[in-house]
Amino acid sequence: MPVEKEDRWPFLQSLPFRVVAFLSLALLPIGLLAIWQTQNLDETLRARTALSLVALTELAISGERQTLQRAIGAARGQAATFDLTDDDPAACRAAFRAFSDADPSISFAGFLQPSGQIECSSEAAPFSIGSDDRARAVATSANTVLKTRHAAEPGEGNSVILLQPVVQDGVVRGQIVLALPTDQLSSMPDLDNAEPPLSLVIFDRNGRIIANQGEAPVNPVVDLSQEALLRLGADPSTFVGRNADGERRVFVMLTLVPDLAYAMTGWAPTEGFLASSAITLPSFFLPALMWLASLLVAYFAVHRLVVSPVQDLRTRMRRFASDRALPKAKSTEMLPQELFDLEQTFVNMAYDLIDDEARMENSLREKNVLLKEVHHRVKNNLQMISSIMNMQIRSARSDESRHALKRLQDRVLGLATVHRYIYQSKDLARTEAQPLMQDICGTLFDQLPEIGTDITHDLKVDNFHLLPDQAVPLALLVGEVGTNALQHMRAATPTEDAPRFLMFSLLVVSPGMAQFQCRSSAGNSEGSGAEKNVGHQLIRAFSVQLGGKVETSETEAGHTVTVAFPITTTIPDALDY
Repeated sequence: MPVEKEDRWPFLQSLPFRVVAFLSLALLPIGLLAIWQTQNLDETLRARTALSLVALTELAISGERQTLQRAIGAARGQAATFDLTDDDPAACRAAFRAFSDADPSISFAGFLQPSGQIECSSEAAPFSIGSDDRARAVATSANTVLKTRHAAEPGEGNSVILLQPVVQDGVVRGQIVLALPTDQLSSMPDLDNAEPPLSLVIFDRNGRIIANQGEAPVNPVVDLSQEALLRLGADPSTFVGRNADGERRVFVMLTLVPDLAYAMTGWAPTEGFLASSAITLPSFFLPALMWLASLLVAYFAVHRLVVSPVQDLRTRMRRFASDRALPKAKSTEMLPQELFDLEQTFVNMAYDLIDDEARMENSLREKNVLLKEVHHRVKNNLQMISSIMNMQIRSARSDESRHALKRLQDRVLGLATVHRYIYQSKDLARTEAQPLMQDICGTLFDQLPEIGTDITHDLKVDNFHLLPDQAVPLALLVGEVGTNALQHMRAATPTEDAPRFLMFSLLVVSPGMAQFQCRSSAGNSEGSGAEKNVGHQLIRAFSVQLGGKVETSETEAGHTVTVAFPITTTIPDALDY
């Protein structure tokens, strides 16, 4: 029983796709674990790189930090001992001058009064920074402050001003002022100068740049202040940005002096995720690439080892089913053992099937030869019987005997005609209706000149196949009906007004139904009662064997015999009696 073909997606139902799908599910936990490990490794690498850059930055700012811390310590010491020399201006100036001369990184030292006057300092004469509210606010501030002083004249360098409040009895009496040249601050030796940063910026808590060396880190300067304000709470911090020229840099920001000064260094990315020319790949890229490579290997392995041999075997099976050709397999050396066994099983089955079909064909050929020989001998025997009956006809003394023997001889010859067409046919199980009808009716038409030359005859027949069980009664029926019509024409007296005719037809009137009809020019009342009774009985018997029913009609124009019967297409099973 054929299997209905369902709607299928060939690729989704294919073996490689299913293998790849199941392999993907199997590799999913491993892939997730690999992604997790890669992310951890990436984070660890970033953390270690950041720590190493922080350590290098600590070394790079060690000189500046030492200088600022020493200056702050000295300012605090001066603030603590300022009351000892406060009453003696000469001693105060001498102390500040000695303090300034002792430390080359300090260019100025003095005391700022709340009025804005600096009378005691390392300078020879006192001076004033102004008497406005801003000067008084600076002088009375209770916090240690770092400020930048820009050069007032060309040739002078910028300075870093350190203000340390002098507090007595909870009241700010003034500020110890120290000036540190930025050139001296930047040139202080570091602990390790083997790998200096590309840029170094020192700035206060407000983002104002105190000192700068190397390339410009950012542009404009306001970006530094905003970045600094955002990152002061995270100390130290590492981030990737662009310098003033747009080049990629890794910046490290840390505290130089708590709440006073901060430093930011810029480093060139050299390796890993910091490389300037590297393309940053997501952490899942390598596991996904490995997963994709494994799926491709699995797909091509399944296609090479399973799908391709199975497709080749399917092609050879279809070729064998169509024309019994058995082409050689493409290659069996690389086949798995299971497919090799399947290949050998198919080849053995094909050879066994070819051998069985050859024996069956030989047996069928022998059977056909025997059947043809049987039909041929039956035909010869019937013709021999016809010859014997012909001898009896010539020796018969009465017309009635000759007539009876002649009718019997016609029936025997009808049987012989059927057997002749059967053994001459290519298919012994079927014979064609058209040549059989032409032969039987042709024999009847050949007898018409003996009756008269004015008799019109015609034959209409559709060509279809008849089984022997229907061909024999049909041939006998046609012969019996035609013989009756000829006898009636011989016995009837011809008239000029009534034309004589004999018409036969065997047509397919509907699917699976055929109709035989014989029309003659007069009624069927000839002959003795016994002869008529035998003829009618034979016609009815032959009609029953065909599976139909006889219908006759008598008109002034003539006599019509009609038999409609089903066309048998299946050969009945042979019965073993």
